[in-house]
Amino acid sequence: MTDKKLPPQEEEVDLGNLFKVIGKGIKNFFNFLGDILQNIFHYFILLLIFFKNHAIKLGLAILIGFIIGFVLHKIGTKSYTSNMLIETNYGSGMQLYKQIDYLNGLVKKKDSASLANLLNIQTTDAAKISRLEVYAYQPERNLYNAYDEYLKKTDTIYTRNFKFEDFKKRVDEYNLRYHQIKVSSELNTIFTKLTPGIINLVENDYYKNKRDIKLNELNQKLNVLNKNLVQIDSLRKTYKDVSLKEAEKLTSSSTIEISKSDSQKDENDIKLFETSNELLNNISWTNEDLVRKNNIVNIISDFDMVGVPDKSITHKKYFQFAVLFFGLMLGWILLKQLNRYLSSYR
Repeated sequence: MTDKKLPPQEEEVDLGNLFKVIGKGIKNFFNFLGDILQNIFHYFILLLIFFKNHAIKLGLAILIGFIIGFVLHKIGTKSYTSNMLIETNYGSGMQLYKQIDYLNGLVKKKDSASLANLLNIQTTDAAKISRLEVYAYQPERNLYNAYDEYLKKTDTIYTRNFKFEDFKKRVDEYNLRYHQIKVSSELNTIFTKLTPGIINLVENDYYKNKRDIKLNELNQKLNVLNKNLVQIDSLRKTYKDVSLKEAEKLTSSSTIEISKSDSQKDENDIKLFETSNELLNNISWTNEDLVRKNNIVNIISDFDMVGVPDKSITHKKYFQFAVLFFGLMLGWILLKQLNRYLSSYR
C-alpha cells in the first residue's frame, strides 16, 4: 500500500506569516510614534531646565527693558489713532492699497515734504504721522457679501458648480468691498485733514472713465425698465377694460364659456403682475447700483475729529524694550553656551 500524501497547508502558513508581518508593522509604528513623543517631551524638559537655570537673568532683562521703555513712554509724545471705513468701486481697491503702502513708506523715510505734498497738508502736520495701514473690514463677512453679489449678477449655468471655497481662492483682499484705513499720529486733530488727499490719490482718470461709462449704462438701463413698467401697467389696464366690456356681452352666454374666458384672463393678468414685480425689483437694484457706483470711493465712516490714544500694546515702548532686552539677554546666553561647547569640543 502506498502512503497517502497530505496536501500542503500553504494557506494556513501564508495567513500566519501575514498576521506576523501586520503585527510587527503595527508594533514598529507605535514604537516610532512613542520615540517621537519621547523626544518631544525630552526637548520640552530641556527647554524648561534652560529657562529655570537662567530665569533670573531673563527676568532682570525684561524688567530693565520695561522700566527704560516706560520712562521713554512717559517723557515721549503720545500716539493717537483714528479709523476710516470706505467702500471701493470699479476695482479701485488695488490702487488704494498701493497708495497707502507708498504713503507709509514715506513716513518710514521721514520724507515729510513729499507726504505733505501728496496729502495736501502742512509739512509740520505730515511730520507727526507715524503709521498708515489699510486692511479688509470684517474679511469673512466681506467675502460672503461679494459671493452673493457675484451669484446675483452671473448666469446660473456658470455658477451652478462654483462653490464659495472656489470663489474665496480667486479673490484678493483688495478686491473686497469694504476696507478700513488706520492712521497713527502724534497730533490728535490731523485725521480729518487726510481724507481728501487719500481719496484723491485713488480717484485717477482710469477709474473716473470707468465710473462715467458705468453710470451712463445704469441710467440707460433704468430708463428702459421704467418704460417697460409703464407699458406693462398700460397693458394690464387695457386687459381690465376689455374684460369689463366682454363681461357685459357675455351675460347671455353660457356659464361654461364665461368661466373659460375669466380663467384665461386671470392667467394673463397673473403673468403681467409677475413681470411687473420683476421690473420693480430690477429698478430697485439699479437705483441701489446708481447710489453706490456714483463715486469711485464711498466714505462709510470718516476719521474722527479728535483721535483716541493708541491702546495697542505692541506699539508701546515699554513692551518693545522689554522684548528687545529679553532677546538680547537670550542671545548672549546662547552665544556663551555655544562658545563653551566649541571650547570643549574634540
